Amino acid sequence: EAPVTLTAYPGGVLVGTQNRANAAPGLLRLAPPGTSVTRVSVRPASPYAAQGTWLSIAAEDDGRLVAVAGARGGAHSNVRWSVWRGDVAAGLAEQEQPFSTFGGWGAGEQLGVLTPDTGPLLLGSWESRGAGLDADIWLPEGPRWIRQDPTGSALASTTTELVGPRSGAASGATAVVVGSLVTLTDGVRQQPALWQSTSGNTGWSRRTLPTTGRTGEAVAVGCHESSPGCLVAGVVDGRLAAWAVAGGSAPAEQHGIPVVDVSDRAPLPAPMWRGGTWTVLAPSGSATHLLRLTSGSWEQRAGPPGVVTAAAESASGTMYAVTTDSTGVATLWATDALR
Repeated sequence: EAPVTLTAYPGGVLVGTQNRANAAPGLLRLAPPGTSVTRVSVRPASPYAAQGTWLSIAAEDDGRLVAVAGARGGAHSNVRWSVWRGDVAAGLAEQEQPFSTFGGWGAGEQLGVLTPDTGPLLLGSWESRGAGLDADIWLPEGPRWIRQDPTGSALASTTTELVGPRSGAASGATAVVVGSLVTLTDGVRQQPALWQSTSGNTGWSRRTLPTTGRTGEAVAVGCHESSPGCLVAGVVDGRLAAWAVAGGSAPAEQHGIPVVDVSDRAPLPAPMWRGGTWTVLAPSGSATHLLRLTSGSWEQRAGPPGVVTAAAESASGTMYAVTTDSTGVATLWATDALR
């Protein structure tokens, strides 16, 4: 069984897995050190869900879980998405959806689950009425997930500005989405960007993130109830970049970051906050770099072996990561050294 995703939740960390033999998705609970690993029930309802790879598993404050998985299939081998709900005690059960919920001519992709205080939402993309793809939000109505039309909002693309969401997070009632904005008015320029709501899926605004580089993209964002704001990690001109976002203040580019070459499509995990320190795990080539930001100063350490694909930190301070080696074998890694 291979680890795929990691999720911090009130009682520990959850590991989303996939069976190497039959591709079935699984879920393991890692409780505080010294206790055994517990298997959590996973109940698919459709054939594609039974072979889905976890994209995102998120925990709400009360411990309820929302998850998205995908499996390729059909004549065009498009991803067939499935959405799941449950908790650690009862397990995750698929909420089977009509094909049109996530599929069809205008379909884009799913990017993850966000859990603001107003309730969970799914972040993805869909064909725009203006040009290209919009950033889109799906909200639950009973067992169904309904795509919300972003036309006219900051999430929508236009003929001169193309929206490119990559991931998101929640901070209280606010949803935060990061990605890029491609402007077409004076040549083609890709800028790192951030979208933020005032509450749930309402009141969206957009800000480009400052950079002295030529081209860039925000890839991941970490927010924590005890942190002074959120930290965005991304790539500018092929190197790791970061921005601090606090309240209504303008985003501030972080300086003094050690030089780390990062691929444009690198799966940067969300920055993790604990005890006044941000930790960023950045894949670079066949290795992973661990960077920490404390009181405005960055330090770099050796990261876990292999290329990081997912990371999470438990409430007790144990840090977990999923890494892959040069042969594609995934490994679960943990350390208490950063507490």
